[in-house]
Amino acid sequence: MTILRPIGILDHIIHAPALHGRIESRKTSNKKTGTILLLFLLLLPAALRAQAPSASLNVQLHWDFDREITTSTVEIFESDRWGSTFFFTDFDFDSAGQTGSYFEIARNLRLLRIGKAAGNFSLQYNDGVLSGDAGAGKGIPRTWLAGAAVSDLTLGSAFFEVQALGRQELGADLGWQLTGVWGWSITGTPLEFLGYVDWWSLAGGTTAVQSEPQLQMRWSRWAVGSEMEVSRNFSGAWTPRHGFRFDRWYLHPTIYIRVYF
Repeated sequence: MTILRPIGILDHIIHAPALHGRIESRKTSNKKTGTILLLFLLLLPAALRAQAPSASLNVQLHWDFDREITTSTVEIFESDRWGSTFFFTDFDFDSAGQTGSYFEIARNLRLLRIGKAAGNFSLQYNDGVLSGDAGAGKGIPRTWLAGAAVSDLTLGSAFFEVQALGRQELGADLGWQLTGVWGWSITGTPLEFLGYVDWWSLAGGTTAVQSEPQLQMRWSRWAVGSEMEVSRNFSGAWTPRHGFRFDRWYLHPTIYIRVYF
């Protein structure tokens, strides 16, 4: 099991900073972001060619009951002698067509071994677009994250990764994020329990938390399961049916089918 985070675009919307007075600064920042991201992507092939990588690819289709949308997800994880690379992209659809897209890319550079575990420097970039961006401004902020990650932690048939990251959203103050990822193939059954939890800082000294545990039944390359999005102070939890309020917990279930390649 790789580090998988199968989630829809709305799961990544957080309060973007006010747009007034920032148009010119954003133009400059956009150019810098594009240049840094291009360099980041260009460096990946050299790392991956260093050793024939161990790679995994899976494709998912989720039905979100509360948002009444379908999310298709593609995830890729590759390991090599220098660390690992993770990438995923989401596309959300409603009855009228596609409503948005989102992606994350993360590179772990292994610095040392701690027993069987690995200490890494982690560099990540998140971005996406929504159908309303043209009129209302960018709803999903461009976000860089960097810091320490301890991967390859194991306990029986379960694996874990923990991350402590600095978080920089475009036009916002520097913040932080703590992340935990897990996967557990339950011995003697087709059941797998996987997911992640994020806890990050917001403006004004508040924090947000979001987790997406999944329970699935897997047969070779196929799996079916259910995911439960659990969050607090995470504006991506907004739905037409429930709206959104701070200081309130939200639960949003999905069902999905996944194919491994």
